Amino acid sequence: MSDFGLIKSFDIDNGELDNLSSQQCFVLGYELAQIDSLLSKKDAIHKPVNADNRNRIEAACRESNRPFKLRWLPGDESESWMLLEVPESE
Repeated sequence: MSDFGLIKSFDIDNGELDNLSSQQCFVLGYELAQIDSLLSKKDAIHKPVNADNRNRIEAACRESNRPFKLRWLPGDESESWMLLEVPESE
């Protein structure tokens, strides 16, 4: 029998996702898993990310001890997207 458990908390205990559909929540979780995977490698990251994931992505970058910049995506007036930039690590 397999053991199952929490790998990482999403820090969503205070209703942060209450206004989002289950599909949007899935996308945010998938995106965060993708970011975690990218942060485990030494490669640079330069990718648009969903602004609703901002706090979770910032926490993931800090936990991985990787410097990062997270800023609004240029030209996106919706403020739905941000640009995540993480330099290559040594």
